[in-house]
Amino acid sequence: MKLSLSNGIFSKLSIQDNFNTTKKLGFSNIEFNMKSIKKEHDTDVYREQKALVDSGLNCLTLHSAVLHVKDSIEVHQAVYYGKISLECARALHAPLMTVHSNVSKKLQKNVRDECLAEVFGQIKPFAKKLGIKLSLENLSFNSTGFGKNVEQLEEVLGVIDPEGEIGITFDLCHALETKVVDELLDNYGRRVCNVHMANKFHQPFTKKKLELTHFLSVLHEYGYEGP
Repeated sequence: MKLSLSNGIFSKLSIQDNFNTTKKLGFSNIEFNMKSIKKEHDTDVYREQKALVDSGLNCLTLHSAVLHVKDSIEVHQAVYYGKISLECARALHAPLMTVHSNVSKKLQKNVRDECLAEVFGQIKPFAKKLGIKLSLENLSFNSTGFGKNVEQLEEVLGVIDPEGEIGITFDLCHALETKVVDELLDNYGRRVCNVHMANKFHQPFTKKKLELTHFLSVLHEYGYEGP
């Protein structure tokens, strides 16, 4: 199983220091988080490409910039974030991009479904054109977005992915927090193509824990080997 470190925890550093710090911790792979890009540089993805090459790190996955839209007026901004993120994924040679539903959990179902269709109606074909697989993340209880459990994820996937092409990024921290680990594994175990691994306090596991060994055992049974 391949391990990588999200560079989002070093987002306040320059991109060079960000990558160098990750490497000093002994990691050779990263999940690039778009919050590591300063807003004024968000169209200059080749700055990150050069820094990654210079660092010698390998970008396994990329976490998209996120906007949980609160009305249809914000759809264009969510689409922009998605496309800029995909451009960065292509520049960093990341074959997979983690996405959120990009809709607020406070929206009424009819508006939510319309926004989902509009956002992913533009992001999905662009990702396919670039050869990048999308992977939907389960969200935390406190997230402003929609998609924290199987019922909500099923609604999202029913709108944006009736063909079953989108993978699942299983966030263990979020699943522990919302108490849906087994339910998510039962429903999406074979679709998991990326994992965010932390305890329910969003801290790294520092010793053997039953919830971690159970999770890894079930993933292994499903044949998961990492992105």
